[in-house]
Amino acid sequence: MLNKILYAFCIVALISCDSNDDNDGNMTNTDFNYFPLSVTNTWDFEITTGTDTPSNESLTVETVSGTEFTLISDPIAPTGFMTRILSGGALKSENGALIGNGNIDFGLQGLNNFNVAIENGTLYDQNANINAELFSTTGTTSQTVDGYDLDITYEVRTVQQEDIAQMVVEGITYSDIIHSQLIINATVTTDILTQQIALLTPQDVIVINNYWSRDIGLIKSDNQLNYQLSDFSSFGFTLPVPQSASILTTQNLVTYTVL
Repeated sequence: MLNKILYAFCIVALISCDSNDDNDGNMTNTDFNYFPLSVTNTWDFEITTGTDTPSNESLTVETVSGTEFTLISDPIAPTGFMTRILSGGALKSENGALIGNGNIDFGLQGLNNFNVAIENGTLYDQNANINAELFSTTGTTSQTVDGYDLDITYEVRTVQQEDIAQMVVEGITYSDIIHSQLIINATVTTDILTQQIALLTPQDVIVINNYWSRDIGLIKSDNQLNYQLSDFSSFGFTLPVPQSASILTTQNLVTYTVL
């Protein structure tokens, strides 16, 4: 269950976002749209985790009001992380940035009503400099999994990466691509016989690379989970998860309809 908990850390990355890039005095560029806003615009994705059988899901623009919009997913409870993010609340396109607000219930097995409020969470900023940190936040949460009380401390930051001229996804060539990255560092501790032990020392457990193409939207999202648990065998207990893991989940755009 611990690896599923680590996936849930991702969503807290959108909480309490603090922008700090200065663009080196460059003028704000809002000429290009990296998430076209028209009702019924639809994006179909293929989701693959490791060697599992791929699954398919879609995002559709449901409402548009000025620069604010909402998306719905099919299925309603999607497995793709970015599908959940984008369909989990209200979005707005503002000054070249995509910003999210709302509440998301992950509903993952082993988590107790993991509802997270998103407030002004920037997903990308087309005017940010390379390696600029778009926002960062820290926090703590507690979860009980299989009878173990786990205390989770996380640090999250989002970084704008270098633009990409072209990328091929599922046989289709896309141009003018924004690349943004979400990094989640986490620590997990628990109390055993009045002694606190670290199950997971501070690690970048999740790195998500998102790619957004001009006039198209999200074309690819690579979600890499890595962790290495501490050796706590001397305490005489085990957790129902592997000692370490490296799991890649890809979300690739297959077809789209953009007006």
